Amino acid sequence: MTIQTQNLTKKYTLKTALENASLTFQSGKIHALVGENGAGKSTLAKILAGDIAPSSGKIFLDGREISFKSAKDSLNAGIVLIHQRPLLASKLSAKENIILKFPKLMYANKEQLYMLKATWTPNLNLDSYVRDLGGNMRFYVSLLGSLMRKPACLILDEPSAFLDMEERKRLYRNLRKLADKGTTVIIITHSTEEALSYTDSVSLLHEGSLVKQFETPLEYRKHLESQNANKKDIPSISFSTKRKICLEIKDASSRPKNRPALLNVNIKVHYGEITSILGLKEAASDTLEDLVTGMDCSYSKGSVIFTAPNGTETSMNIAKGQYSTAFLRSHKTAIIPSDKTFRASNPNLTIEQMMSVYQKKTSEKNIQELIEKAHVNITQNEYAYNLSGGMLQRLILERELAIDPDLLILCNPMHGLDIQAQFSLCERLSTLAQQGKAILITGASDFPLSLCQNIYRLEGGITYHE
Repeated sequence: MTIQTQNLTKKYTLKTALENASLTFQSGKIHALVGENGAGKSTLAKILAGDIAPSSGKIFLDGREISFKSAKDSLNAGIVLIHQRPLLASKLSAKENIILKFPKLMYANKEQLYMLKATWTPNLNLDSYVRDLGGNMRFYVSLLGSLMRKPACLILDEPSAFLDMEERKRLYRNLRKLADKGTTVIIITHSTEEALSYTDSVSLLHEGSLVKQFETPLEYRKHLESQNANKKDIPSISFSTKRKICLEIKDASSRPKNRPALLNVNIKVHYGEITSILGLKEAASDTLEDLVTGMDCSYSKGSVIFTAPNGTETSMNIAKGQYSTAFLRSHKTAIIPSDKTFRASNPNLTIEQMMSVYQKKTSEKNIQELIEKAHVNITQNEYAYNLSGGMLQRLILERELAIDPDLLILCNPMHGLDIQAQFSLCERLSTLAQQGKAILITGASDFPLSLCQNIYRLEGGITYHE
């Protein structure tokens, strides 16, 4: 099935999610849809799957114009969309969920299901309850149900997010065989490596518009190289560093049930330096945040070595629960999570309560000094829900810095700040690094890389040192 879209547009009251997207997905090929969050990838997929209707534009299947009034219409036309987090009945077994997805299985040749399982996911126990399955096996439950339909077009949203390397290789080997038999395969992915290694064409979207549909991965690679060559950073700041390691995470992995997996994380954070880790949610940045902050190390393994400024070294086994937020807090670590509203605070706390949460005996005078440092106009007895996102972040930063930390872990720190506040934060962190503090920033896509001495890229659950 060859799918063509002509000026496909989806407008909402306050935004345009997709605008004039004209693409061609040839039959028997694997196509990648790439772009940042909000680029329009999922919107395009949902339109093709009949989940939402376009505001304007046309869809052609093998040259014939078609209009989907519902997801059922799209399914009947042979298009199947597999969501990253499929909706499954947790109290039913894997097999029962597949039967729900494909009721005719009750009367069809059940051997087909077992043949598909053997090919795509031999380790899946079809009699296991979904509630007991990890994210990787939940994906395969949805995939098997979809493959039972023998789709003409298979659309997968971040299919490898929960898979380890061997599972990914097997997935793409099988997708290639599927495409060779004539199936059109469309992959939504944030992994540049996967788009370059496993697909036949790459469509790049940005803020709802199609930048270009590259006919080959090689064309896309040349585009990326030209973009990198033209990229200009803010002038770098020189640091006098001792290159003494503060925090080292070694061979860490994490396989939570409802979040993308970390497969191989190796990070070194030095005193007197800013270390950044680039990566989106789909690349497992949320899972990484849980791990590095110690907030949730369940389903995780690996080791951590923490070295205090005086040289005292502590080695910890992540799987045994030895590394935690409590450990970090007891070793003068400031932590600012990406969720400032509920993880770093709570809307129902007063400003006084929020600012003294780690130091119960903080005086009224000290709290007022922190409020003034943050340049926030609010009284101590008002509630946190009266704060804007930027005000909340500035207060949390002052609270964390009040402990005179040796290590700072900041997750998505630029979010919610205006330009002036971002500039001020960068200056502040640069000064702290020059004073010998160790700084780790995750979700750092909008942080000036020229300020960083160590840069890691998180892609497909794996960290790469830049």
